[in-house]
Amino acid sequence: MNKSKSTFVPVGLKIRAREVRCIDQDNQNLGVIDIKQALEIARTAGLDLVQISPIKRDDTPICKVLDYGKYKYELSKQNKEVAKKRRENSVKTKEIKFRPNTGLNDLQVKAQRTARFLEEGNRVKITIVFKGREMAHRDVAYNTLNQFVELVPCMELISTPAMQGRMLFVIGVHKHNVESKAS
Repeated sequence: MNKSKSTFVPVGLKIRAREVRCIDQDNQNLGVIDIKQALEIARTAGLDLVQISPIKRDDTPICKVLDYGKYKYELSKQNKEVAKKRRENSVKTKEIKFRPNTGLNDLQVKAQRTARFLEEGNRVKITIVFKGREMAHRDVAYNTLNQFVELVPCMELISTPAMQGRMLFVIGVHKHNVESKAS
């Protein structure tokens, strides 16, 4: 499992400031006090002194008296929720490949798969791969591409067909995605 880098949060004696703006466990602002006094307040409460704001040049850091383990747990829950929402909202690009002289039945099967990808909300990259002397007959590939696009009525092309090496590709999305963005 690939873990992301965690940010360092100074706790207790690792806070590198002489004075801190301290907030106690009841969210009461104690004002700017000496670090030793803030550490003593945290120790008597049986909790940790955690720096919750980064140090800026002319500003005193904000520290809070709280349970550090619980704080780390809450931060990890928030980060997981943000990552989950980012994954849900991301659009994936699926790729469909075929050759310029692919038969009609094979194109129909690939068209059904393409329609399913589009219904799931994915973008589809359609790639036609040339081999050997097929490069001399690009018109056949363009005809096959047009035939394929007609087989998928719910697809709208968002790019023009382009050559990249020995491949002709175009990107398509679901028609309702294009209409909602245009509105």
